[in-house]
Amino acid sequence: QAAESGIIKVKTIAARNSDILAALKENSSEVVQPFLMGCGTKEPKITQLCLAAIQRLMSHEVVSEAAAGNIINMLWQLMENSLEELKLLQTVLVLLTTNTVVHDEALSKAIVLCFRLHFTKDNITNNTAAATVRQVVTVVFERVVAEDERYKDIIDQPVAVQGNSNRRSVSTLKPCAKDAYMLFQDLCQLVNADAPYWLVGMTEMTRTFGLELLESVLNDFPQVFLQHQEFSFLLKERVCPLVIKLFSPNIKFRQGSSTSSSPAPVEKPYFPICMRLLRVVSVLIKQFYSLLVTECEIFLSLLVKFLDADKPQWLRAVAVESIHRLCVQPQLLRSFCQSYDMKQHSTKVFRDIVNALGSFIQSLFLVPSTGNTSATPSQTGSNASGNTVSAQTNPGVLGMGGGATVLPAFEYRGTWIPILNVTVQGSAKATYLEMLDKVEPPTIPEGYAMSVAFHCLLDLVRGITTMIEGELGEAEIGSQTTTETTSLPAQSSEQQDLQSVSDQSEKELVSRAVWEEMVNACWCGLLAALSLLLDASTDEAATENILKAELTMAALCGRLGLVTSRDAFITAICKGSLPPHYALTVLNSTTAALSSKSYSIQGQNVQMISPSSESHQQVVAVGQPLALQPQGTVMLTSKNIQCMRTLLNLAHCHGAVLGTSWQLVLATLQHLVWILGLKPGVGGALKPGRAVEGPSTVLTTAVMTDLPVISNILSRLFESSQYLDDVSLHHLINALCSLSLEAMDMAYGNNKEPSLFAVAKLLETGLVNMHRIEILWRPLTGHLLEVCQHPNSRMREWGAEALTSLIKAGLTFSHDPPLSQNQVKLQLLLLNPLKELSNISHPDIRIKQLECVLQILQSQGDSLGPGWPLVLGVMGAIRSDQGESLIRTAFQCLQLVVTDFLPTMPCTCLQIVVEVAGSFGLHNQELNISLTSIGLL
Repeated sequence: QAAESGIIKVKTIAARNSDILAALKENSSEVVQPFLMGCGTKEPKITQLCLAAIQRLMSHEVVSEAAAGNIINMLWQLMENSLEELKLLQTVLVLLTTNTVVHDEALSKAIVLCFRLHFTKDNITNNTAAATVRQVVTVVFERVVAEDERYKDIIDQPVAVQGNSNRRSVSTLKPCAKDAYMLFQDLCQLVNADAPYWLVGMTEMTRTFGLELLESVLNDFPQVFLQHQEFSFLLKERVCPLVIKLFSPNIKFRQGSSTSSSPAPVEKPYFPICMRLLRVVSVLIKQFYSLLVTECEIFLSLLVKFLDADKPQWLRAVAVESIHRLCVQPQLLRSFCQSYDMKQHSTKVFRDIVNALGSFIQSLFLVPSTGNTSATPSQTGSNASGNTVSAQTNPGVLGMGGGATVLPAFEYRGTWIPILNVTVQGSAKATYLEMLDKVEPPTIPEGYAMSVAFHCLLDLVRGITTMIEGELGEAEIGSQTTTETTSLPAQSSEQQDLQSVSDQSEKELVSRAVWEEMVNACWCGLLAALSLLLDASTDEAATENILKAELTMAALCGRLGLVTSRDAFITAICKGSLPPHYALTVLNSTTAALSSKSYSIQGQNVQMISPSSESHQQVVAVGQPLALQPQGTVMLTSKNIQCMRTLLNLAHCHGAVLGTSWQLVLATLQHLVWILGLKPGVGGALKPGRAVEGPSTVLTTAVMTDLPVISNILSRLFESSQYLDDVSLHHLINALCSLSLEAMDMAYGNNKEPSLFAVAKLLETGLVNMHRIEILWRPLTGHLLEVCQHPNSRMREWGAEALTSLIKAGLTFSHDPPLSQNQVKLQLLLLNPLKELSNISHPDIRIKQLECVLQILQSQGDSLGPGWPLVLGVMGAIRSDQGESLIRTAFQCLQLVVTDFLPTMPCTCLQIVVEVAGSFGLHNQELNISLTSIGLL
């Protein structure tokens, strides 16, 4: 009873307090009147006490709309008399954040009061007022969000806002939304230097502050603009035209151009305005792209123009920072491609962005003309700049000099540009877009713009490859699921199942078209820029990032079946692996085909500079080139070896998508293996060996340590061919056969050491693919039989070694089904190449053939079965005039047959044994006795 009594008392008190607060609010106009009168005395102490009391009333939410209006009027008078300015700001903030009773004119007056205090002569008041304005603007839009949340379940059909609607067509908006609309509209007016409609009483406003407020609202409350047509209208009709208008000085200004020829002087770009405009543009593109497709096309085209070499250095720096913000958003880039590049008569925006980045990077390597003395700081990256942060007369020399730590850098034809650590991978952390406190253009450190542009390329590649490969994976899983579903017994109507499959296929076709367009739009520009940077890089980490980008693009193009672009990226890696100007026909022809590709930005053709192939790296190996005619020696650098590792990685991890480009990859690896002096050993594995002729290969200690690793990676590459599908395996074997034919052609008519790379790797590939012997056996052995007929003894020796090793491995392999159950077909397939060797007249090949027969008899004789006629035929093909060594080996084989296998041999083969024995019987008494003893003779 006591507890119940206590609860009742508490409820009674709470109800009484609530009633008191409600009564207070109802009569708040009278309650605050004494405090307002106290403020009217203008006595500092009394005013402070009265403002404190008013704030207490506000915090308890007992101020009515009428009372709030009176309070704001009083605060206005104090503001005009410059009294208690900080306390005024505090009171306005409390009033607007604790309740929502202030609307319309009262709210606008409170906001104007804060703006007016922002432009006083006292710095503390100015800064406090600026912070208050930002908070108040945020509060006004937070109210809209809360209001939308309250009414979200009420279906309210908005009245369509016509394109030519009057600015005051806001009757459909609820109170909080209407206030926010009027506020945002007036911010646009003020930034445009026009009179406000709602913020009456404004006497001063700066564009920079106005742009900051616009950006803040657009960035923090995108849902307000997307959900309300009236706000969308403001974006299209007010914000976008305003931004384009304010960009005008940046578009027209050309650094170093003479103004005397033009009738009116061109207004110079103003850093604080331009930087804030680019921030606004970044938000508009990120948050409202779907709403502003046409406007964003203009903004993106402007961004591309701002990268031009004739723009001020700082403008190019902030423009490339803005583009970097786009490059880390692959879904946005995808939208650009769909909305612009895939439309017939639209600007190719995505392609232009990538090409502009490539052209921008190129321009940083080109030294500006000396006549351009009137320009603002010299172009970024030029080594003739006196205004760069590192005031070096020759930064390239300093960067590459001894004693000090060598900085990571790009160096191209004497232009040295340091690589700065400007951002974390995958994020677009800007420096100059964040300089909101700067009035004068900042001095851009040498290498900054290049470093940001470099990260743009890397993030763009990483983003689009991750996105497309993810979607490709989902599509493949989806198609598998659809296939499995349709193969199950029908649970619903057949027509519905067919419709589902049709919809899925159509969706995949649309997605694939977008993926292919994205790659086709960007690969040319990416390749040009990455190839130039790869050539110029003097830093191992930068080189690794470039190679990784080229590798991922090559793999993606391969998965999409885009052969030209795939081969182009692979060619770039291959060229990076070889010494400069190396005469490799297959690469040079591919490069020539690519050089004819058009490279344009916004419809204008651009000439890309070609890599210089000047070495900035430590030479780690000197060797002989693989060529028909002697060409002296060639040098491999540490960068060449780094590229070679990437090439091996590409082939190992993405062999299934290489297709015909296996030819490019393997040709390059063959030449590198030759220069490094790697020779084939047992099973086809390559091992370090000594040069047979000419100057010896010279290797540094670092490469000597690396050689076993490279050899191991090479072997693993061909071992992994067992995981390739049948088509990919055929591409690999065809490429190896083609390389082998080239090596055979080179070995004709001379006794030089031939390249055995292809033959050795055919052996390795065959040994690990015995589980699908029927697919590869004929092309593999057919080519090796050709090699066995070559006049070069070393070449045919390895051909016979490879062929006989494969035959022996095929007979001992655990086939499925087992060889014993598939003897007729499989054993004849395996042994037929052995018999074909009998058609070759070279004694060394026949010796290899008979040695192979002997080993087969010793290890597999009991299970030969239908293969006996072929084996016996090999022995029978030996004639008495073919040399003592051959005859001796043939006798040895025949003797083994007679002594060990004759009793178990099929009867059909006995006559063959008799015939073979007859051809040698006169020479071997023991053999005759053995045959006679079992009644055959």
